[in-house]
Amino acid sequence: MDRHSRSILFPGIGPEGQKKIESFSIVFVGVGAVGASAAEMAARAGVGRIRLIDRDVVEESNLSRQALFDADDAAQVTPKAAAAARRLRQIAPSLDVTERVLDLVPSNAAELLGGHSLIVDGSDNFETRLLVSDAAQSLGIPSVYAASVGEEGRLAFMRPGVTPCLRCYLESLPPAGSGPTCDTVGVAPTLPPLVAALAMTEALRFAVGEEPAGGMLTLRVWEGGFRSQRLFAQAAPLKTCPVCSRRRFPALEGEGMSEIVKLCGRHSVQVAPAGRERPDFDALARRLSSLGRTRASGHLLTAEVEDVVLTIFSDGRCVVRGTGDIQRARSIYDRYVGH
Repeated sequence: MDRHSRSILFPGIGPEGQKKIESFSIVFVGVGAVGASAAEMAARAGVGRIRLIDRDVVEESNLSRQALFDADDAAQVTPKAAAAARRLRQIAPSLDVTERVLDLVPSNAAELLGGHSLIVDGSDNFETRLLVSDAAQSLGIPSVYAASVGEEGRLAFMRPGVTPCLRCYLESLPPAGSGPTCDTVGVAPTLPPLVAALAMTEALRFAVGEEPAGGMLTLRVWEGGFRSQRLFAQAAPLKTCPVCSRRRFPALEGEGMSEIVKLCGRHSVQVAPAGRERPDFDALARRLSSLGRTRASGHLLTAEVEDVVLTIFSDGRCVVRGTGDIQRARSIYDRYVGH
C-alpha cells in the first residue's frame, strides 16, 4: 500500500476506499487527449482493471497534448490503444489492462463494454458517443462523457435510471460540419488533462461510494482565465427520451450511424452520415481554409487536407479521395468534418 499511501491518508478515500478502487474496472472508449490522460490517472490511482478501445494510430500532431505517447510511437505509427496499454503496464505492473484496436460499432458494443464498473467516453464523434451512451444504458453501467475542443471542455456523469443520458442532453445529432473539431480549430493543450482530471475525480468518487455531481459541467480555460458552469444539475431523465422512458436504444439498432462505402476502382471512400442534412458549407470553408485549399459552390465543397481531398456534397455525403482505407477515411471525416 506504500504506492497509494497519500490517497489512503486523504479522508475522502482512506484504506477502505482504496480497496474499492483496486476492485474497480473502467473501459475507456477513445485514447486521445482526454482518454489517455484519464487512463493514466486511473492506473496511477490504483484502479484494478482497465480496457482501452481506440481505432486510431499515434501521429506527430498528437504528442503536444496526448499523454502516454512518445516520438517513437508516432514514428512507428503505433495503434493508440497498444501504445497506451504498454505505457500503463510500465506505470502499474500489477494492473490488468487490455487493448482493443478496433471501431466500436453496434454489433460489438455489448461485448466490449460489458462487465466493467464504469465507461469513460473520450471518443471523437457524436455517433460513437451516442452509441456508448445507449449501450451503457442498455447494460446498466454508469458512464462519463468527457470532451474538449478549442478552449471549452464538457463533462457529465450519467447513471442509468437516475440521471439524464447523453441523448437527453443532445436529443439528436447536429448537422455535419456544424461544430468545430480539434483538427479544425485546435485545442488549448492544457484543457484535455483538466477535463480528464475532473472525469477521473467523478469516477473515483463513484468507486468509493460517493454520489457523483449531477448535470453537465462546462468549462473554459483561455479567455478570462478558468470559468465553469454546471447545467441541469437537478435534471431527471427526459420523459420523451426513447432510451430513458421507453428502453429503446436507437444506436444499438444502427440508427444514426454513418454509411461507409469503398468506391470501386477510384481509391476513394464515401462517408454518408445519418440524417443527410445539408452541411454548413460556410462554417466548414472557414475552418478548413486554414489547413489547405478549399473551393465551394452551392452544391459541394472540396478541401485538400493531409494527402487527401474531401468532396462534401449538399446532401451530407463526403467522398474522401486519395485513400482506399475505410478506417482512415472515417477517421479523417470525423477529424475535419465531424458534427
